[in-house]
Amino acid sequence: MVEKREKELKPDDVQVISLGDCPICGGKGTLKAIQYVHDIPYFGKVMESTIICEKCGYRNADVIPLEDRPPKLYTVKVEEEKDLFTRVVRSKSGTIELDEIGVKIEPGPAAEGFVTNVEGVLERVRETLLMTRHFKEQEGDDEAVEKVDEIMDYIKDVKDGKKPLTVRIMDPLGNSALIGEKVRSRLLTQEEIDSLSLGPYVKVEPEDGEGDREKAEKNSGEK
Repeated sequence: MVEKREKELKPDDVQVISLGDCPICGGKGTLKAIQYVHDIPYFGKVMESTIICEKCGYRNADVIPLEDRPPKLYTVKVEEEKDLFTRVVRSKSGTIELDEIGVKIEPGPAAEGFVTNVEGVLERVRETLLMTRHFKEQEGDDEAVEKVDEIMDYIKDVKDGKKPLTVRIMDPLGNSALIGEKVRSRLLTQEEIDSLSLGPYVKVEPEDGEGDREKAEKNSGEK
């Protein structure tokens, strides 16, 4: 059972909450949540929450905005080194696209949220590509290895300010964003919203009297 909070979280507060036994390894009292609330300029207050098992190392993170925001598409064109510091707020329901290298990061059932910058996103992609390259090399797939090398070379050029990169983030629940001077945004169309993955969330049709707006709740059934 989750322990009750003794006080409301304020910006820059860090709180550790005991969650009891780990559902993965069965560790007794080894599961805890670390919650950190901070205020992001031009976005608002968010809570970064990480669930960790001290026994088996299980980890799951999310970013939870504490202010309602509409579903939006955010775009930034990275053209010079300073653009790499554009802030990225990605919740579990956010989709990231990196146009020029053909990378699309869609949320799945085990998606994690994070707060970073464009350079941090590129580093995450690079680490994934390194693992992919290793597997393809073992399989003897030279064509795939060459393609991975091309993408990693492009990422290096982007970091060095030599090549451009268009970064987009979309979130049907409005919980993700890009934040920076060059960022452009617009509301998502209903067609775009319907085409996007909700990650670990599911759509729930409102009951009579709840209004017309669709709500989302976690697969666990929490309301």
